[in-house]
Amino acid sequence: MLQDMLGNLWPKMAETSWQPSALICSALVVSGWGYFLYIGVIDPNGGVNILWPLFGIANQMLAAIALSVATGILIKSGKLKYAWVTGAPLLWLVIITSTASWQKLTSSDTRIGFFAGANDLAEKLATGVLPPEKAAIAPQLIFNMHLDGYITMIFASLLWLIVLDMLRISARFFNR
Repeated sequence: MLQDMLGNLWPKMAETSWQPSALICSALVVSGWGYFLYIGVIDPNGGVNILWPLFGIANQMLAAIALSVATGILIKSGKLKYAWVTGAPLLWLVIITSTASWQKLTSSDTRIGFFAGANDLAEKLATGVLPPEKAAIAPQLIFNMHLDGYITMIFASLLWLIVLDMLRISARFFNR
């Protein structure tokens, strides 16, 4: 997906057989997840707690993308009567993943919402109520929570983009 996206900027990047493109995109994706894994290991005050919700959202999004592709293939293959087999779980995953993402982004509960947790920690840091050892790591935790929030927005947007595109292509198939 990254190669395809970067191919819009530089067409050579979309060529999956071009080694530099495959290596660059693989390195970018692995580095991105590697950052979260590294932070999860070195952060004794919640690294895994910060990484886990993002991993869960990404995992469910990947399943929804696979179901979206399978549903599109069934529809385009003329097997509409079987599309419910992948369409029903797809609908369920889209609802659950979107709801979870929405809650992680908008919840005012500091234990649930990425931004609420970051804002609460920033307020505690600014008022000086954090012990010195927590105050030392608070900026990194605040950064990580904001980053998780923004990446969740990107993931949810991609999920909806892919599902809506599958529906658009399926509708075009019926209208021809």
